[in-house]
Amino acid sequence: MNISKRGIKSGIFHVCIIIGAILFFGFFTIVEARHLKLYGPKRPEKGVTWVTYTNDFIPSFVVPSSAGDVGNVLFHEIEIETGITDRWSQSLYFDGDTQFESPDSRDNNTRLTLIKTEFNFAVFESNFFDFRLNNEWAFNTGNYSDPLAQEKYSDSIELRPIFSKSIYSFTLIVGPGFFYRYTKEPRELTYFYANAIQYSPSDKITTGLEFHGDLGGLRTSSEHSHFIVPNIDIQLHEQVVLSIGVAIGLNGQSEDCVFRNSLQFSYQW
Repeated sequence: MNISKRGIKSGIFHVCIIIGAILFFGFFTIVEARHLKLYGPKRPEKGVTWVTYTNDFIPSFVVPSSAGDVGNVLFHEIEIETGITDRWSQSLYFDGDTQFESPDSRDNNTRLTLIKTEFNFAVFESNFFDFRLNNEWAFNTGNYSDPLAQEKYSDSIELRPIFSKSIYSFTLIVGPGFFYRYTKEPRELTYFYANAIQYSPSDKITTGLEFHGDLGGLRTSSEHSHFIVPNIDIQLHEQVVLSIGVAIGLNGQSEDCVFRNSLQFSYQW
């Protein structure tokens, strides 16, 4: 049976539309705030390095009761991503958390919790959609626990296939994800998503509505949390981008709100 290249692309496109619809709408009736990170089609070009600092702030009054009284929590991340080739960029991350105003004074400190590396590949671009694949490997730095999840930070592997499509000033991003912990309990495979609709009214401003979800092991809805995140990216300088967003929890397992900020510097070497 002869199948044309155009027919194959059309089939892939329609499958991705179905997957996207499920991810955007099907799971919303059923995400713990691991960094609410969105990956789109942009990557540093060959010979360019992006250095990004991101923080997610969760004030004590929005922490779910399941976490107990842990005070205010601030998650930090420093990412250094360099374009190696036209299609491959490599990232190095340093993750940490800070607690303050916890009733247990031993918790009120800042810790480096994870060191991570990530392989980022632009697999292909087409008239239908662009596809990139991210593979992250994380290594814990000690016997530390996530103050919200109440789980030990574990060595882990993360895989994100990312589909995006730009139409005029709009960009649609669909990013299902797979997360596997393999050194600390619970050792398991979990699922998440990071999707968005973005609009760029100018070269210096991009607004967006993001959808983030943590689906756990898909066994019970008590494992799930979901957020919607209005966000704006502002290019302050040719080499500096500021991003500001507020995540709003959509179910009982989610924090009511998370304040997210990032600052990215670009360097040509």
